[in-house]
Amino acid sequence: MKKSLVILSMLLISVATVEAQELEKEVVVTKEYTPTLDTPDKLSITPRMEDTVALRPEVEYSISPVSWTTHFEQRPITAANTYVWNYRRQPMLYVKAGAGYPLNSTADLLFSHTDGTRNSFGVDLSHRGQWCDVKDLAGVKRNADYSDSRVTLFGELGVGKRMKAGAEITADHDLRYYYGDLLAPQGEQFAFENVAGLSAKNPLNGFGAGARIWIGDDFSDLSHLNLRVAINGGYYGSKVKQMFVKRFGEGEASNFEAGLVSAGAEVELAKMFSQHGARLIVGYDFKSGTQQSDYRNSILKVAPRYIFNNGALRIEAGVSIEADHCTSNSAVNGAQGHYALGYSFYTGEKSKGVHVFPYLRLTFNDGGLFTPFVEADGGLQSYDQQSLAVLNPYTAPVFDAPNASIYTARLGLMGSTRTNVLTYSVWAGAEINNRALYPFMLGSYYFPMIDKLVRINFAGELTVRPVRGLEVALDARYHINKIGEKIDNFKGFAAENEEVVPANSLYQNLVEYNGGRRPLPAFDVDLKARYTGAKFMVGAKFGVTDAYDCLQLASFADSEMVGYFFERECPMRLDLGVEAEYRVGKRVSVWAEVNNLLNRRHYIYPLYPSVGVNGTVGVKLVF
Repeated sequence: MKKSLVILSMLLISVATVEAQELEKEVVVTKEYTPTLDTPDKLSITPRMEDTVALRPEVEYSISPVSWTTHFEQRPITAANTYVWNYRRQPMLYVKAGAGYPLNSTADLLFSHTDGTRNSFGVDLSHRGQWCDVKDLAGVKRNADYSDSRVTLFGELGVGKRMKAGAEITADHDLRYYYGDLLAPQGEQFAFENVAGLSAKNPLNGFGAGARIWIGDDFSDLSHLNLRVAINGGYYGSKVKQMFVKRFGEGEASNFEAGLVSAGAEVELAKMFSQHGARLIVGYDFKSGTQQSDYRNSILKVAPRYIFNNGALRIEAGVSIEADHCTSNSAVNGAQGHYALGYSFYTGEKSKGVHVFPYLRLTFNDGGLFTPFVEADGGLQSYDQQSLAVLNPYTAPVFDAPNASIYTARLGLMGSTRTNVLTYSVWAGAEINNRALYPFMLGSYYFPMIDKLVRINFAGELTVRPVRGLEVALDARYHINKIGEKIDNFKGFAAENEEVVPANSLYQNLVEYNGGRRPLPAFDVDLKARYTGAKFMVGAKFGVTDAYDCLQLASFADSEMVGYFFERECPMRLDLGVEAEYRVGKRVSVWAEVNNLLNRRHYIYPLYPSVGVNGTVGVKLVF
């Protein structure tokens, strides 16, 4: 009997084991992904997880103060619009403050509160300032002060079962001095304050405010019809005293003050039907100059797209049809000469038409290490004073230009190991821009020239995590730039009206011009390493950007010739920096960073030299 019971028990156990094994094969555990922040550093903007070539589902961001950017650092293609508008912010109070040498300061505060999972509100305050002098090429120290401040109020409210309504209000102020490098050719001497286009005692004041309101879905689940409506509006103003000398020799100065009013609306719909779906985007943007600006621009966009997604292969294809009507203040390459003569007003070029841009996002991911992708995109780029100030804050505020038509495409591979020890993306692409910006200095003002650009790009991004806490990232890009003939053959300006400017005062004297210029760098490489432990973090960065050429017009108020044109090389950027952070307590950390350790004379913006070795230390609080 006992033997029979033992046999029966063994049979029952074996059956249960088999069933358990079968159940284990059947069980599939799923977990809805919600992006989280590993560290509580503030976000400079609400992240939009929109890049179809994202290597892994993480939200990445840079630590404030706001990182330096130039128009050379733009990615060659706009990201796909599979974005999440409303990012769930963690309830926290984040404060970061610091000061350094040469005299500089930074301050950031972010407070956000979430009520449940659908309602939230917060405030984001930011300040960045630097108060120091920078030597020009003649060895004279110039006032290079700048300070920008920003405040953002945001909030979200759940509406119905799925939708949300949100609002964002922003205000910012930027104050800068024009301190660009000025060195007279052939060793001539001149008074800095006599250079046309510059008043070292009167800075550029830029200020703006705007708001955006939206209501709708977040487009994360297209099994039902997603709809979102958004409207926005804003104002941007700039003011410079004694901006241009009206007539050479008379010493009269002209003030400049102008504003830009903007308004826009966008409607987006999307729906999936099994593996097939559709998306439609309709938007309108209007911008109008005020006071001394005659700028006008309106852009209507209609973008229908087809979607296919079977899990491995995802395709979104369509077109973007954009109709514009733009009147700019500055003609393409004639306005420099007009302003060089000292005039404050100039009505320039107009553009009007219908433009068709292709749209394609294709990825194939079967779970392997290699995921091919193809992307094509395009659109109109507005060159209003606010957009140009983002690309280069030292752009003369009297300058704007008609919209640029930009076409981009790229083909590549991306992937990562299952443990994320290695992630990568390599690709080749092309860009065509009919109105690319090229560096040109009118005195100390950045006054870009415009011509066509055809660019071939080869790029790679690699991230390695060999051990826990250590991350090494490499970003390398190589560009083949074919610039327009107008720029490469530029020989200076000549006065057209001798009654205004005497024949012996032509400003066509060209010095050190060799032709075949390199107005854009050919390559840039950035290498970063960071180790994060339980109590501390240390990191280092090294960046290299190729040298490029910049034309400059140095005008002289007391010269028989109005001025000189000459070519100047912006040398290769070699930037070495380190950073560290130590956690004093659960909610308190001290941090430090040092930049330009090699003390190189490189240019963040063309012919605006950066400071030498500089550092900042401070404290970080999280509650």
